[in-house]
Parts: sequence; C-alpha cells; structure tokens
Amino acid sequence: MIVTRQRRKPFPWKRLILPVIAVALVIFAFAWPPSRNVIANGPMAPVWRASGNAYGTVAKPFNFAAQNELLTEKNKQILALQKQVGDLQAQASAKDKKIGDLNGQVQQQQVQAANSKPTPANAPSSGTAASAQADASDLAAGASPDMRRTASFWGNMEPENAAKVIQRLPVPYVAHVMALMSPDAVGAILDALPPAYAAKLTQDHPELKK
Repeated sequence: MIVTRQRRKPFPWKRLILPVIAVALVIFAFAWPPSRNVIANGPMAPVWRASGNAYGTVAKPFNFAAQNELLTEKNKQILALQKQVGDLQAQASAKDKKIGDLNGQVQQQQVQAANSKPTPANAPSSGTAASAQADASDLAAGASPDMRRTASFWGNMEPENAAKVIQRLPVPYVAHVMALMSPDAVGAILDALPPAYAAKLTQDHPELKK
C-alpha cells in the first residue's frame, strides 16, 4: 500500500481582491468631496446623519476625557500666572514703600535744613577765640538729633567723600553739623571742599576755623 502526502492548498488570495476593491471604493466615496456631499445631502442623508450621531455618542466619552485634561492644564496655567502676578504686585508694593520712605527722609532733611538757625552773612572773618567758641556753641546748641547723627557719619567718612556730599547741601545746615564735629575732622573736610564753597562756609561761619 502506497501512501502519498497531500500538498497543502495555497491561500486563495484571489478571493480577497473583490472585498478589498469594495472597501477601497467605499473609503474613496467618503473621502472624495463630491461623492461625500452626495451621500450627506442625497438619498443617503438619513443614514449619514444616523451614523454620525452614533459615532458622536460612541466618541463622546473620549472627547469628554480630553476636554477635562485640557481644562485641568489650563487651570494649572492660570494658577501659575496668578502666582506670578501676586509676586510682581508684592515686589511693586515693597518698592513703593521704599521710595516713600526715601522721600520722607529727603523731606525731613529739607525741613531741618530750612529750619536751621542761619548766621549773619556779613559776620566778621576774624575775632577772638572766645567769640568763635561762643558762636560754635550756639550752632551746636541748635542742632537736632538728626544733625548729630549726620556729624558722626561725616566724621567717619573719608574727607573727600564727605566733601562730595556736603557741597550739595545748604551752608547753614552744613555749619550746624560741622559745629558738632572735631576740629581735625572739620579741617580735613574743609581742605577737601572746593575752594569757593570752603571760602563761603568759613566766611559765613568763621567759628568753624578752630
């Protein structure tokens, strides 16, 4: 008895040609604008709308999840922007407060300089030591606490730096402050001042020549 092995039949590829062509034609019909318009607005319009509604119902949960994710991301961005705005507002408030404090200090200095006791413009350039000491005592007696702090500050500065500050201030105010300083510090600052300003200062207040 002879047994023969049966050959395996090849896959029937030809049977798939027609279904593939049909699927391709359907896809082409929905993708090509003229045919899609005919399907959507022609006799097949009810079927088109029904299938569209069914697709929308099926896809709605996915769209809702995507919208929630997008909304969450937007809320995070809004919170981050609000935090940045709050930080900027806090910085602006701090700067405004600092500017207000500086303006208050400037106004206080101006008022004190305006209220300081001036000395006669035509005071004699020379006199006795007792007279000079008396005038210096008068200047020191009329000094405010702020002037005393300023005198201490000028005395600890380099004479050149102190001179740069002093020449921008009124002469009567400078005289009141210098009257509170040591003779050595006053002499060093007078040497560092411009000659015209130093001459004006010592001419109006000769008691500073200690």
